Amino acid sequence: MGIYVITGGTTGIGAIVREQLLEQGHEVFNIDYKDGDYCVDLSTHEGRESAISAVIGKYPDGIDGLICNAGVGPTAPPRVIFSLNYYSSIRLAEGLRPILKKKKGNCVITSSNSITNMTVRLDWVNMLLSGMSEERVMDFAQDIPREQSASCYSSSKHALARWVRRVSASWAVDGMRINTVAPGNTTTPMTKNLTEAQKDAALLIPIPTRYGQREFLDAVEIANAIVFLSSKLASGINGVVLFVDGGIDALLRSERF
Repeated sequence: MGIYVITGGTTGIGAIVREQLLEQGHEVFNIDYKDGDYCVDLSTHEGRESAISAVIGKYPDGIDGLICNAGVGPTAPPRVIFSLNYYSSIRLAEGLRPILKKKKGNCVITSSNSITNMTVRLDWVNMLLSGMSEERVMDFAQDIPREQSASCYSSSKHALARWVRRVSASWAVDGMRINTVAPGNTTTPMTKNLTEAQKDAALLIPIPTRYGQREFLDAVEIANAIVFLSSKLASGINGVVLFVDGGIDALLRSERF
């Protein structure tokens, strides 16, 4: 059995992933803001570095998988969205890469199916991917109006998916895989508090696999995909953005793949 590290494994999709891995007999180390095996704020540079040090110290001989799932939704402040959704994932992936390499492990990162919608700001995406310091990006984000948080969210996830694609070949050279899952609207603690108006807006385009039903995807459907990609059953899959959205992306972009 393997050793897996997950961020955001206390509630929602992450909790189901953790439970499934434990049921399969794996050891799972959960990094979260609260109720984790290691509790830390991953939106901060200090928090990420301490988490990386803790994992390396606990598993010096290597880990089999890293699942970067921690994140916030499109209503959070822009600074938090960029720092937690984007920077925490890429920093942990790169920081733990040496011990993943020891066991030829893999990484799965949670993005979002919003990476293809019209709220994405490609100038913000390019800013995140440009190598500009996080400090400068945070200074920029400080001035983004809160009503543009949805664009910050989709842009942070778009940048994350592109980053995964960019680095996948170099990871493969070292015997590792890295992929991302792009969930659609899913029932989680984050979405259970939506107002009826917000839910109506989210379901303005019906989810094909839920056609005729006023409901989101189940969190277990997303977790199943993450666990699959992190397993040896997915050994031939690398650099993939796997949409787990009930067919929304295919519906809206049927001529692209």
